[in-house]
Amino acid sequence: MLLKGGKLYYDTPVGILCLESRFPKPKGHVRNPLTFDFPTVQRLIRGVDIPRLLFHPTDDLLEPFVRAARELEADGVRAITGSCGFMARFQERIATEVRVPVLLSSLVQLPLVRLMHGTEAQIGVLTASADALTPDHFRNCGVDMASVHITGMEHQKEFRECILQGKRDDFDPETLEREVVETARNFAASARLDALLLECTDLSAFAAAVQAAADIPVYDINSLVEYACGAVRRRRY
Repeated sequence: MLLKGGKLYYDTPVGILCLESRFPKPKGHVRNPLTFDFPTVQRLIRGVDIPRLLFHPTDDLLEPFVRAARELEADGVRAITGSCGFMARFQERIATEVRVPVLLSSLVQLPLVRLMHGTEAQIGVLTASADALTPDHFRNCGVDMASVHITGMEHQKEFRECILQGKRDDFDPETLEREVVETARNFAASARLDALLLECTDLSAFAAAVQAAADIPVYDINSLVEYACGAVRRRRY
């Protein structure tokens, strides 16, 4: 049997478009190679960090993401995801530019989550910044922003200073976990949520603790990436 070459990566199902950031990416973060039981590769978008994507988006931001997605496809990855849920603003366009599946944001799951839980279910989105999340982010993922409850992490000091503002590269994982879990628990209780989706990839490392505290199904970028990997790298039974 002839093995075909010409690619940079082989048996690599997922490529990750990444923002510039230097804070820790613990196991459970989409950018940590130990998070998944399959290989991933990362492509850094130079000059684009979290504050720029969330709070200062401009039309010229799209092109470097499109270029990087095309490169990943040419290099051999079989699906493309993103390191920040706010890449949802590019979901529709990039999906038309490549032939492999594109899942830039955990928000892509929302139509399926709604179908699974029913029209009357209370679905919550825990985001990095509720102020920065717009109807366009949801529209590009095929869902109406008004169909879900939204709350943000922007008022939590550890999360805000390290991740949103980039004031420092280090964080206290116990403090950050406490902020995430308390916010999620209060959100789930006040909105009487039936399911919770984590928009922010930086929350995924704490998803198990969130689920234990809220006692509801929790969806995030990792659940989406694993779903996509199952489609592009089927296992034999």
